[in-house]
Amino acid sequence: MRRHFLKFVAAVIAAVSLAAGAESALSDDAPTAMVVLDGSGSMWARLPPDNRAKIDIVREKLGGLLAQPNSTRLGLVSFGHRRRGDCNDVELIAGPESPRQAVLDPIAKLNPRGPGPLTAALKVAMGAIGQSRPAQILFIGDGADNCQQDTCAVASNLAKTFPGVAVQVIGIGIPANERPRMACIADATGGHFYDITDSNGLTAAINEATELAILSPGATVAGGANPADGKPTAPPPPAGASLRASAALVDTGPLLTIPLKWRIFKTGDKTPLTEAEGHDITAKLPAGSYEIMAELGSLTARQDITIADGDKQSIIVPFNAAHLRARVSASKGANASQTAVLTVSLGEKPVTIASNGAVDLYLPPETYILTAADGAARSSQTLQLAAGDDKPLDISLGTGQVDLSAAAADGTSIKDVLFAVSADDPESPDGRREVARSRSPNASFTLPEGTYYVSARSRSGDVRKRIAVGAGQTVTETLAIVLVPFKVSALVAGAPAKADQNIFYRVDRIDGNRTGVARAMGPDLALDLSPGRYRVTASLAVSHISATKEFDVVAGKPANAVIDIAAGEVKFAPPSDESAIIGDVFWEVSDESGMPTWRATGTQATALLAPGRYTVRCEARGKHGQASFEVRAGESQKIEIGPG
Repeated sequence: MRRHFLKFVAAVIAAVSLAAGAESALSDDAPTAMVVLDGSGSMWARLPPDNRAKIDIVREKLGGLLAQPNSTRLGLVSFGHRRRGDCNDVELIAGPESPRQAVLDPIAKLNPRGPGPLTAALKVAMGAIGQSRPAQILFIGDGADNCQQDTCAVASNLAKTFPGVAVQVIGIGIPANERPRMACIADATGGHFYDITDSNGLTAAINEATELAILSPGATVAGGANPADGKPTAPPPPAGASLRASAALVDTGPLLTIPLKWRIFKTGDKTPLTEAEGHDITAKLPAGSYEIMAELGSLTARQDITIADGDKQSIIVPFNAAHLRARVSASKGANASQTAVLTVSLGEKPVTIASNGAVDLYLPPETYILTAADGAARSSQTLQLAAGDDKPLDISLGTGQVDLSAAAADGTSIKDVLFAVSADDPESPDGRREVARSRSPNASFTLPEGTYYVSARSRSGDVRKRIAVGAGQTVTETLAIVLVPFKVSALVAGAPAKADQNIFYRVDRIDGNRTGVARAMGPDLALDLSPGRYRVTASLAVSHISATKEFDVVAGKPANAVIDIAAGEVKFAPPSDESAIIGDVFWEVSDESGMPTWRATGTQATALLAPGRYTVRCEARGKHGQASFEVRAGESQKIEIGPG
């Protein structure tokens, strides 16, 4: 460790004498470069095989290279190096007009400690470059942004705002699920992504990327374009290897910088000679014929080669595929919606379904259907993908978010609540159509921009409100549900209703939106209602008698309502001297129109009937009897009649 440190100190000391010469060589058309160096705490982790900290390797190697004299204007940005847990810890340490020593000294002293707001750091570096061209950025880090930024979307926007600034990205030990969020920076800006897993690879990557971005900007390194025909050239095999295989969507396209699964077979064999994962594969192979296989998800590409004695080959294996990157947002320029679902289908068969609002796919050339859905919003489009297409799509659904909660009059949160959202619909019977509902006490709805009607119901109380939501807007509403105790009872024939009379109650709200509120059976009914006007109906189901009354429920005023069901009681019995009747008698009562309203079986029977004129008929053992009578409200009477 001491030997490495002394070498680094010597390099820094040398920089002091070289810096003046380098600075004097600067001119108005000199290249510009910014180094973005990860200062997050994870940079202290160690790399095999020599078990050294990542930051130690970077400081030593990068410091030595940057001490070499050259005409490039150089600046430095770092992040996470000053404070723990602060996603705002991004610093422009040295602008591109700074003396070289203003870059070298901070690199030597950098002490990683905080989080990784790399996206914000990229913005700062791009801003420091401004319109200076030619220009590049060298990024070195060990993880994707962990400060809730959409790095890929930002990189795409930066490439448009600052065209011609390539970002060379060195990723150190990046987890597989984070690699796409690092590789997309290089992909969007025309740079290279180096997927590094050990200290040897890190040293080699710093050598190559620094040469490309700072020491010899404009040189073709690691898969640049052949100036003769514009086609990419494969990087040469490293020392000691006879083969280096890279991959591309098509043989004329840029090299892929994402992890691939590689296998090398001896021609005719089924057992691979070697396997590897990475954006390319290198191997030392004896003379012979081989099959190179690359796998990318469900895609497979193969290429046959022949290696002669002493031969070194660099090949590009084409997948003949397309690259689709799609993201869904609420409004143009917004971050990807984490609640959106993207479905890519081939005909009616889904190819993939992504629930985080973004897809990054490599697909065979075909015609696909891309469907985006987020809450109540949905859009669909047809995509014709050709081999070599690299198609980024930003889908703006024009949605807003509505967050609803409910509270009682005293401000207490209501947990047992049903929220509903409706929209105008001329084709619906009541002119509105429900588009969403939720029983969550803190409901969140994603809706297309427009005007909606939201309601909250708890127990028998409800409240309704009209709201408007715009694209990208969040509307937060706490709906106050004011509940008033309301008790209903019934009088039947002037007496309080009994449990065995099976009184059926129905309560309807008749102001504003007319809705049914409650239905119940029993001698009485207790409810909590919102202030408003209601219609209460009480019915004797067996006798087809009912009464209706309207009530106003006022906030803060508990109410008792009594429904008077007008009826008279009539007892039917055979004459007192009719001792010969044996067995049950069938009784039937009809109103003045002849419509039967009541039936019973028994030697005697009692009926509750609405006021009016009736006819009773009885039948026993084939004999019939009939009598007419009148019922008055609140009166009781006995009618003796027997079969004649």
